[in-house]
Amino acid sequence: MTFPSLPLNLGGAPRDPGRGRRATEIADLVRVLLQLPADAPVTVFPLACREPGCPPVETVIAVLAPPRRRWTIHRPLVQIDDGVVTDLLTHNPQGFTHD
Repeated sequence: MTFPSLPLNLGGAPRDPGRGRRATEIADLVRVLLQLPADAPVTVFPLACREPGCPPVETVIAVLAPPRRRWTIHRPLVQIDDGVVTDLLTHNPQGFTHD
């Protein structure tokens, strides 16, 4: 028995085709702003926020190369413009360290 191939969406929300493109654009911007190599691993992903007072979706940016660090923006990925990322990384280039 075979099943049709379906796109995987564990978040339950409809997939936004612009989200993947925007995540790539933000990751590239992070590399430029932090002067990282073009192949430095940077991830950008939406995350459901369950804390009181937190918007339902936040976006996490993480640099996975040493020194590992991350930033959280309390907006959905597609609502983040380059100015928000530039301001965040300019004022807090070290981010928050994580293991």
